[in-house]
Amino acid sequence: MNVTEMHIAVQQGVDKINSLQADSLLSEEIDLELNKSVFRFINSKYGKNNIYRKGFEESQKRIDDLRTLVREHEGITAFKEQLQKNIFVDTFTLPTDYMYLVNQVSRVYINNCKTIEYSLVNLPSVSYFVVDFNNFMVTSDSAGQNSAFIESMEMVKGNIDAVVWSASANLRSFGWTPSSYPANIEALKQDILNNPGIGFTIYWEEFETLYEPGSFIVVVDTVTHDWFEWDASGGAAVSVLKGSPYTGDEISRAIPTPLNGKILDASYSEKREPISYSDLLTQGNRFSQQDDIFTLLNDPFNTTKHTSPLTTMRGRSIDIYTSDIFIIDAVKITYIRKPKEISLSLGVNCELPEHTHQEIVAMTVASILEAISDPRYQSASVEVTKNE
Repeated sequence: MNVTEMHIAVQQGVDKINSLQADSLLSEEIDLELNKSVFRFINSKYGKNNIYRKGFEESQKRIDDLRTLVREHEGITAFKEQLQKNIFVDTFTLPTDYMYLVNQVSRVYINNCKTIEYSLVNLPSVSYFVVDFNNFMVTSDSAGQNSAFIESMEMVKGNIDAVVWSASANLRSFGWTPSSYPANIEALKQDILNNPGIGFTIYWEEFETLYEPGSFIVVVDTVTHDWFEWDASGGAAVSVLKGSPYTGDEISRAIPTPLNGKILDASYSEKREPISYSDLLTQGNRFSQQDDIFTLLNDPFNTTKHTSPLTTMRGRSIDIYTSDIFIIDAVKITYIRKPKEISLSLGVNCELPEHTHQEIVAMTVASILEAISDPRYQSASVEVTKNE
């Protein structure tokens, strides 16, 4: 099913007895319920809280239920700390769309089982802007009332500029205009995330170790835009992010205050590089609970080894524990990613496999019937279990 067909199926399921209750449902409300059902579906198929008590990849159906969301990601590690005399900790940052971990492996430097010498090298920095949605994306009129979205964003330095985002033709084809505020907020948000300008990547609220509630994080590719400058201490012109207010209805609106660029203040900005090594191996990691890690590290039979490095998880990071005879170069994970949000206005379809769509629709219908206290809620819930 595409998103339009899912909406029709939900409306038909809720309005089955011609009660006309579905007529009062907004498309945004159906989108919201569909997205809630998608996440409930993922949680029930990844874990064992389903009627067959089988988790992810424990049966062929469980493999197929979530296969479209399975991704691989590889990234270098950063040096975190020296924990004990011969125990070191490196850290790996999870991708922003990470949801559930499936497996993890490390690329490991060794030196014939001898102590491996290393040097610390600086990791590349991240250049970015933080764009508060309410204070930047929405502009006010002469009366001080919020009345329209901005039309576009651009990065400017002197007479140089680059488009960060401009409303896409797809967004406008659904009837969106800047003056449609406060409607279509979710549609606008998804359009900004899906259509950044060349040399920019845009995230919502989270990126690596950054967390900015209610804001976009605009990451600048400084290879493409080598003129990006954030430091004004030397008197140099800095790069700013500007928003263009809507002028199509001839109403005078305030111009958003330009935003200054930033450099990611990385807690761990260095990486261990071996001075010499004999081999580069790929080995599976061994996960440890936080309250067990020190016991395992001090146990000679279960301590971290180059054949099975110990790891723990915290926040948006995986910490990898090493001894003095090996160094972690990079970590590769297989994971289940967060699905894109279903949106009728933007034409974003469900990313789960086709065979799951009817079950998601049934879950959505049951959720709506429960919310409106419809007596058919119990029978609808039974139908959901049949779809398994």
